[in-house]
Amino acid sequence: MKCSRRNWQAALCALMLLFCAATARGHRQAARTSASSSQVRPGTETQLHRAARTGNLKLLRTRLEQGVNPDARDPSGRTALLEAAAAGQLEAMRELVDAGANVNAAAPEGQTPLIEATARNRAAAVKFLVEAGADPNLRSRGFGSALEAAERMGHEEIAQMLRKAGAHTFGRSVGDTVCVRPWNGEGYCGTVLAIHNNQYQIHITKIIGCLGGCQPKPECSAGKPVGGPGGLQVGDGVTTVSWCLTHTGVKP
Repeated sequence: MKCSRRNWQAALCALMLLFCAATARGHRQAARTSASSSQVRPGTETQLHRAARTGNLKLLRTRLEQGVNPDARDPSGRTALLEAAAAGQLEAMRELVDAGANVNAAAPEGQTPLIEATARNRAAAVKFLVEAGADPNLRSRGFGSALEAAERMGHEEIAQMLRKAGAHTFGRSVGDTVCVRPWNGEGYCGTVLAIHNNQYQIHITKIIGCLGGCQPKPECSAGKPVGGPGGLQVGDGVTTVSWCLTHTGVKP
């Protein structure tokens, strides 16, 4: 657009240019908003997650048939399969997996559907996920691996299921050898027999140092001395806590 050099024509030209620029910005913003709306589809994912969590199969199937991504995230970054696994909604889990949901898709903190189901003692859900190809060795910040969560929470049926599925230990699971040596490097080692919460039941297989007996530590030696006369010895059982384990994954 050509503008005259006269003052009133220049002013009119400037106003018209400002109007055109504002209109163009408005069109671009509208286009971005429209694109964003088509991608996010407010409410759809929430309905999918709600249906998965409550086991509303009719609504779940409807949303999936409408083309909703089975791995869509809710505002907190969780998938519908995570919600279904946490709630033990087995049929909803089947629908989602059949629709292509990723069985290993994790929450922002790292919990996979398998870890969620394990932490909530959903044995049937764990079995389904293992058979569907879930990786039993993925870890989250809060729970660790599914096996670690099962052992720590006392879900022995699930722990056995995970071990059979190939879950690896991380040096402090049932059957592993650990050491408790907070007495200036001295102490004891043994085999983990059971885990509940942060409590570790250990069968002592070796005394390290403590020839004259190391003083009792309430949390680490159940209030008893280690070694020496009257202290814990090889063959004894002791319950300690996780933060007393100074060495894990030790060779027997």
